[in-house]
Amino acid sequence: MTQSSQESASVKQAADEDDVERVNAFFNSKEIKQALHRFTYSTTLERALERDDRRLFYTEEDEEITGALMVWCESRVLEPDEAQIRLVAVTGDHQNQGVGERLCRRAEIFADEYGMKRISADVASKSSAVDFWKDLGYEVASEWKTDNGREMRLMKKPL
Repeated sequence: MTQSSQESASVKQAADEDDVERVNAFFNSKEIKQALHRFTYSTTLERALERDDRRLFYTEEDEEITGALMVWCESRVLEPDEAQIRLVAVTGDHQNQGVGERLCRRAEIFADEYGMKRISADVASKSSAVDFWKDLGYEVASEWKTDNGREMRLMKKPL
């Protein structure tokens, strides 16, 4: 494995405002914005850095972010023992290389350590990401529609 491949294999936790800015730029890049069913604001990512119940994880290669994920363990929209992966994205040229799986596994470890009993993620019903979540052990818990009428699935997994 090359040095850059080894670096990308490591999941890092955002530790400061510079990390938040880099991850925000990644999530709001044209490629990633097109793939996500929701967009993010830097203030949301900053809260993930500031709060004990949230984390922002990322991978990088050659100092470029290749994947990122935000996970929450407390929110008024979640059950008391449920965490949620709020955003996860991987650049196209790094997909199918285990980056998304490593990010999700790290989020699951954090949620378990925080005391959560299950974890969830929303995904567009017609997205190929449904199979990604199923491969990670998530099951469809419910279906719903966004305000714009987009059909979504809530995927859940026990921890």
